[in-house]
Amino acid sequence: MTAATIDGIALRLMEDKDLPLSFYIYVTTRLDEMRQSGWQDEAIQHFLYAQAQTQHQYYMQHYQQTNYFIIIYQEQDVGRLYVDDVGPEIRIVDIALLPEYRNLGIGTALIHKLQAQGKQQQRNVSIHVEQHNPALSLYQRLGFKFVREVNGIYHLMHWDCCQPLIAQGA
Repeated sequence: MTAATIDGIALRLMEDKDLPLSFYIYVTTRLDEMRQSGWQDEAIQHFLYAQAQTQHQYYMQHYQQTNYFIIIYQEQDVGRLYVDDVGPEIRIVDIALLPEYRNLGIGTALIHKLQAQGKQQQRNVSIHVEQHNPALSLYQRLGFKFVREVNGIYHLMHWDCCQPLIAQGA
């Protein structure tokens, strides 16, 4: 996927100066879950920022060919999209939006773009999704199918490039 405007959504390659934003986006994806732990907010924030840094280091080590994008919507940095676009399939390594930008169709538009690219290039699109992630139903609606469980936590899901694209409003 190239850094271009899609349905009013733009992507730009992430730079080192974007790491604090990327870490903050990660924190927002786990905050509600961690608040159920009974920990104090300060401890939760510290723990989640440490996890974000560890995740980033892992991605840098294991996904060296990945394009790391910041998602821009209405001229605001609103999320991150990491795409490994090398090899036989297109792998969505990570996609996350700030809470106030979720459920606006931004993620759907980006996934549709990746599916269109996959269809054009005859390459499947895949993603690992935590079993309890609310976005799991989104991926299913967009035609992703369960392949297997990974590490007892994730579902590996594939979208088959030979199937018809699902309409944007679906």
